[in-house]
Parts: sequence; C-alpha cells; structure tokens
Amino acid sequence: MSSHDTERAHILQAIQEQRNALAVTRITGDPGETGRGLIHLAELHGMLEEHAESRRHYEEALGCFQAAGDKEGQAQVLFGLGVARAHFEDHRGAIEHIAQATLLFNGLKDQENEALCRAAIGESLRSLGQAKGAEEKYQEALLLFRQAKNGPRVARLLLDIGDIRMEAAEYEAARKRFAEALQVLQKEPEIDMEALALCRLLLGEAEGLLGNHEAARPHLQAAAELYSQLHDHAYESRARWDLSIAHTFVQDWKSARAEIETVIPLFEHQGRGDDVARARKVLAHFDSRGV
Repeated sequence: MSSHDTERAHILQAIQEQRNALAVTRITGDPGETGRGLIHLAELHGMLEEHAESRRHYEEALGCFQAAGDKEGQAQVLFGLGVARAHFEDHRGAIEHIAQATLLFNGLKDQENEALCRAAIGESLRSLGQAKGAEEKYQEALLLFRQAKNGPRVARLLLDIGDIRMEAAEYEAARKRFAEALQVLQKEPEIDMEALALCRLLLGEAEGLLGNHEAARPHLQAAAELYSQLHDHAYESRARWDLSIAHTFVQDWKSARAEIETVIPLFEHQGRGDDVARARKVLAHFDSRGV
C-alpha cells in the first residue's frame, strides 16, 4: 500500500469514528457540541477532496451554531463554506460567505482568522480576474499578520502580492516583495522549504526580467536544489531552465550546458516532448558554435 493509500485509509477510519461519536453527541450534547463535531467531519471530508460532503456538514453545523448563539462557531463554518464553494469555482459565493466570517472574526477580535479570511477573499478575487481587488485584500491580511508576528503567513502574502506585480510586468516592485519575503523566511526558526524554494525561484525570475542575470543565478541555483530535494520535477525543471538562460546571458556556457543536460531527463519524466526537443535544439546550437 502506498503512503497516499495509507493516509486515505486513516482519514476514512477517522471519518467513521467521528460519525459514531457525532451520533452520540446529537443525543447527549448541546447544539454547539454537535456543531463542532460537524466541523471536524467537514474538515475530514475536505482532506479527501470530497467538497460536496464537506459543504453539507458545514451547512448543518451553521444551523447548530445559530441555535446556540455561538458567533465563533458561525464564523468558522462560514469560512469553511466559503472554501468549499471556492473548490467548486463558485468564487462569488465563496466571497459572500467569507465576508460574513470576516465581520464575525473582527467582532471577536480574532486577528489571525480575520486575516485568513481577507487573504481567502483575495484568492477568490484573483480567480475572478480582479487582480487589483485581490491585492487590496492581500494587503489588508498582510497588515494583520504583521501585527500578529506570523512570519510564514507574511512571507506567503508577500509572494502573492509580488506575483500579481509580475503579471502586471512591474518587475522591480515584484522583486522588492520577493526580497522582503526571503528575509522573513530566513528569520524563521523552522524552514518552510516549499515557500523558500518558490521565493528563490520568483526572485531569480524577477532579477532576470530586470536584466540582472548575475544576481538571478544564485537564487535560481538555490531554487533548483531545493526543488530537487522536494522531488518536485515540474518546478525544478522550471528553475533549471531559467538558470540555463541566466548562465547563457553571462556567457557561462559550461554551466548553461550542464543545466540543459540536467533538465532534459526532468522534461522527459513529465512527458514534455516539446520542451525536450527545444532543449536538444539549444544543445545542438551550442555544439555548432563550439561552446
């Protein structure tokens, strides 16, 4: 049995155990307890990508918390419902639910959950093509996470904001966000390898687009090595391809060739025949020039 199958089996077992516990709670517990049990069940289904089931349990939980007058429970459920709607690409519905959750968390003085809500609204706005509105929500969430001194969340939002600026071809503004995110991540006691790899990659790409190819190289090299450790072939190949371009611009032909030779099997592993052909064409061009 694969690790994925083992994890799924554990979640299915947890769902059955939670259903059994909930059956008792419905008889002996109050509406708030039942609501919390339903939230846990909804979250477990969400882990299996069973978002319709997840939404059904959240909707029942909302009624329980409304009956109990539990605003914190209502806020948690509304956020969960918004996330479930977003999984169905119903981003307008997601925003409606999460906006209600935001108001409740604000009233409860729960800064971190309010920030999560504002960031989630930003994600849905971005999915709707409203980049400006998305950045405004990210900025609101960023302010709250800074106040809460939540470094990992601050870094992730800086990457999101920088990515929006990249899409708008505002490369210098993007570079500044990525550079700040890198500083934040490097100060964290525990390394988030995925966030660090993405930060290095995006910072390297921004430097390259600004024509700073020498500055781009160490970031892209670090990204390639991190993604190799994470066994993420898609992002490792992206980092190595970008790195080969940076090496080419500074006329470091040996390093450029080495990266292209390394990236070809990564492309092959992903079944990216066109990219394999493109990389082999570059090698042939190097051969013809004797470099």
